[in-house]
Amino acid sequence: MRQVLTALVLVAGLIDLLIVGSKLLTPHDPAQMAAAVHGLSIIRAHCTSFFSIAALSMIVGALWKNGDLLLVPTFIFIGAFVERLVNLVVFGSYPQWLLPMALDLVHVALLLAARRALAGEDAEDEPADDTRPGGGVLA
Repeated sequence: MRQVLTALVLVAGLIDLLIVGSKLLTPHDPAQMAAAVHGLSIIRAHCTSFFSIAALSMIVGALWKNGDLLLVPTFIFIGAFVERLVNLVVFGSYPQWLLPMALDLVHVALLLAARRALAGEDAEDEPADDTRPGGGVLA
């Protein structure tokens, strides 16, 4: 199960990196760009930062089997979900509003499950310790 979750985190991180590339390379309508270059710049910068940090943390966390590193993208996706929820409440729904929110929740669930599985792996790798913190041996 740990290997499956680790592989899923790795694949999700790679997909997120593809999204980064898409945001950087996707051509936009020149008329829209002229009207909103500043806004587009902000969106492109934040989307790129969001997905690249999340994706790299997921990939490194999966490869190093470091569950704590998976907390970084977990909190990023929780933040994204909350921000989308606030936008939904304030401005109402829009076409295809559900998919990005569902993907945020899938990421969170996958990352929390993988973190828990990797934490269990760390516990299994450590030898049993029969001593108390004070130095006494358990009977």
